[in-house]
Amino acid sequence: MNVHYDFSGQTVVVVGAASGIGRSVAIACHEAGATVAALDIDAKGLASLPGGSLHKHVLDIADSTAVQRVVETILVATGRLDGVILTSAIQVRTMIDELSNDEWQRHLDVNLSGVFYFLRAVIPIMKRQRSGAIVAFTSGLASNGWPGAAAYAATKAGIIGLVKSAAHELRPYGVRINALSPGLVATPVFLNSATAEELEMYERSLGISSPDEVAPTLMHLISDGASTISGNVVERRLIPRAC
Repeated sequence: MNVHYDFSGQTVVVVGAASGIGRSVAIACHEAGATVAALDIDAKGLASLPGGSLHKHVLDIADSTAVQRVVETILVATGRLDGVILTSAIQVRTMIDELSNDEWQRHLDVNLSGVFYFLRAVIPIMKRQRSGAIVAFTSGLASNGWPGAAAYAATKAGIIGLVKSAAHELRPYGVRINALSPGLVATPVFLNSATAEELEMYERSLGISSPDEVAPTLMHLISDGASTISGNVVERRLIPRAC
């Protein structure tokens, strides 16, 4: 069975579009006909994306003023916001008793506050439209934890509470929001934080997905096919390999 998405006439915003899952879904939505606003702090990564109806904006999601400004710019250029996918994250492995204030705060600023800033900016627009779909990223580490990942895991747990509360607020307006836990994916955030031993263990047991494998799930969640899905934590789980 083949699945095809037609996002013609739709505006999709992808935050964290310079690499990993964000890059894959930005390209996929663009190929499906959407006008895509690709945002990231990585200007070089953004520059390597295709052009056309894919517009690039350099953004530090932790800067609330910059977030508001870029959302207003996108709205002026496109007239509407139909889908918002928030993939930006950082993960630096540091044991709790060695975590500096700055490192802890940067995780909060990027992974949690940045998502809040974006929601605060786009929700009034979607309320006025009485339509729209948002996906934010959580992680299996939110419930499982991992040595050195306390800052990352704490922010990803916070995403769940933020998304579930937002879903209640948005339901009367026909706007949807969900959290995606993508599983083990070969993104820079994962590959640069996991040890070689972890990567080998995961590859033997569960396997590691490519970013392109996650894009269809995201496209479904912002599509009309998911019109009744909101306030959920969607988990992509691979079937463990036989030992």
